[in-house]
Amino acid sequence: MQKKLLPLVLPILLLLWFSVPVYAQDPDSEELLPVIDWQESKTKNFIIVYAQSIDGGATSCPFCGIENAQFYAGFIDDIYSDLVAVFGVPLETPINLRLFPTEESYYEINPLAEQIPGVVAHALNNREEIAIALPRTEQLPEEEIKNNLRHELTHFFASLLSDGKLNTGFQEGIAQYLEKPTEATQYSPALLELANTEGRLLTWAELDESVEVFSDSNASYPQTLSMVAFLVDRYGFSNFVEFIKANAAAPGYRSALEAAYGVPADILEAEWLQYLPEYIAGRWQVNSIYAYDLSRVTQLVESGAYTDAEIELVEIIALLESTKQLDTLNRAQFLLERTRQGQAANTLADEARDALMAGDYPLTITKANNVIAAYEQLGYLERVPELQVYIQRAELGQDAHNQLDYGEQLLQSMRFFEAERQIYEATALLQSLDNQAGAQRGEELLAESTFRQSLLAYAMLIVGIILLLFNGLRRLVRQMSPHTLEVEYR
Repeated sequence: MQKKLLPLVLPILLLLWFSVPVYAQDPDSEELLPVIDWQESKTKNFIIVYAQSIDGGATSCPFCGIENAQFYAGFIDDIYSDLVAVFGVPLETPINLRLFPTEESYYEINPLAEQIPGVVAHALNNREEIAIALPRTEQLPEEEIKNNLRHELTHFFASLLSDGKLNTGFQEGIAQYLEKPTEATQYSPALLELANTEGRLLTWAELDESVEVFSDSNASYPQTLSMVAFLVDRYGFSNFVEFIKANAAAPGYRSALEAAYGVPADILEAEWLQYLPEYIAGRWQVNSIYAYDLSRVTQLVESGAYTDAEIELVEIIALLESTKQLDTLNRAQFLLERTRQGQAANTLADEARDALMAGDYPLTITKANNVIAAYEQLGYLERVPELQVYIQRAELGQDAHNQLDYGEQLLQSMRFFEAERQIYEATALLQSLDNQAGAQRGEELLAESTFRQSLLAYAMLIVGIILLLFNGLRRLVRQMSPHTLEVEYR
């Protein structure tokens, strides 16, 4: 880990250099310095400056020659293009890549490197140049050399997006995060765990100071990496890029964090501390740029949070496309398709509920059955009981409407007692289903039944009165009619 951390401290070493005395050289000593014959080899985005020879070939130079430039030219443009895709912005090119053939020549521009043997490269933002000490890279695997370039180029992107205001802690964190994990280069959390156990971790405010970052690099570098990993893991890489950009206008990192994440920096720092045990236990292996973990968004899909999942997946897929994580991209696209099927099912479920509320029971049953089938196909069964309730209530509503129709038929047949019983039961059921229109129809039928019975009663009363009057009139007529003379014959 010590070996892996040392190459990362270079951007600040130059800043410290300005406060370090430069060894005075008299004219005679200058004449004794080796003269390097610098040559240039151009790529699409870089000017690779290499040593053709030293002292015109009089001095042996195992790291001179165009072969060194050709080695870096074989991959440096690809690394740059990958980072352009990640950050969504290009740098001002061409960028110089200077290959120093001797350690002594490297010390001339970075005197502190002489005191730290593990330093192999550094970035000079103000000169748009990356400097590499070739003798120190001789034993490094090719992927580690590439990671040195990724690290230093990331500093350029972070400085561009933040207008040079992103602090040292987050600069070093994101530069490490953009290094490609391999078996030879993966960072172990052992140093971080040790620093945490020993109480050597710094507050985020302390990491705002470059001197604090470099005072204990074995603790601060793993810590800054874990901070960036936390923010990317929990809130997404695009939000971290927004945080970098926010530094350009913000008075400090705290304001930039709140602008990007919508919560105060102290809350984010507390969340990071809670996240740390999970990170040390294995989450450190998750990297959104090279090994994106879809478990969280998969859980959203499986729990039916389709809207939230779609928002995240659209962002994730864009990142996976830019970082060429093809296998993970295929899984993410599959999840997005499931998410959209789930959203369609949710819409259908809402329509089933609306149909139930509107009293359209046949439509409710049709839509609810279709939704259940869709959810079963998705493997999401949480809302199935809810839809089964919709179907049950719709079937009760249908039965109530049928009962009202039957009651109305009985009413037309003047079978008032049976009609009222049917209508009353159906109306009560519709009221329990909150079907106001159906209940109102039942109440109207009951009122009509009462009215018809009243009419019938009045009609019968009138008929009775008429009969009474008729009988009375008939008797009166009989009384007033002359009696037939009765003649008695003897």
